[in-house]
Amino acid sequence: MMTRFSAALLGAAAALAAPVPATAGSLQVDPIRLEINTGRRTATLRVRNQEQSPVTIRAYALDWSQPNGEDRYEETSAVISSPPIFTIPGGGTQLIRIGLRNPAGGPRAYRLMVEEVPQASPGGGVQVALRLNLPLFVSMQPGTAAELAWSAARGSDGRWTVEAVNAGRNYVRVEPAAAEAATGIDFADGTNLGVVLPGSSRRWVVGNEPAIVDRTRFTSIQGASGRADAQLTLRRN
Repeated sequence: MMTRFSAALLGAAAALAAPVPATAGSLQVDPIRLEINTGRRTATLRVRNQEQSPVTIRAYALDWSQPNGEDRYEETSAVISSPPIFTIPGGGTQLIRIGLRNPAGGPRAYRLMVEEVPQASPGGGVQVALRLNLPLFVSMQPGTAAELAWSAARGSDGRWTVEAVNAGRNYVRVEPAAAEAATGIDFADGTNLGVVLPGSSRRWVVGNEPAIVDRTRFTSIQGASGRADAQLTLRRN
């Protein structure tokens, strides 16, 4: 029997939306994108417990990189969360201050994990803990989709992969509309496109028959083998 269930996480896309409070499960956090730069040496996160019972929270950071076109999170001691663990009473609010052990360390990207510590459930039921996954940018500015270079290739399994390379110094949040304009593929199916970090790339597998809405654009980003493919159909004029 499940005594209480909290939503598992906030995805990358939601975490990079407009900086307004976000709600998931029993917690509300504000802001949902954290920044530390020369004008702001620390970041502050407000966490509100929307339930009537107390909840214990642990906050910690993970290093964020994108090798081989995929997000990778690794343990790090470079970020300080104060307090690192705390209990919020029902309806209460807690401020978390985020700082760096080495403020002169240069541009970096992290993920701040705000994680509910599971409590013992009466009657031996199962309680699923809440984990919020928030981006933390250090000495980085947001860029635009124009800074990305796009390509598409078909794998041996017949599936197409689209890749965006960011050779600049800014992080770029990829919106479905901008991705469609750059690739000719309709990404309006709820695909979580996320962020491309500076000096990195992101890849998305779009299947055997992606929803092509601009064949000319799609052909322009393909490799030689992709140009010869005749199986893809135009989904929209």
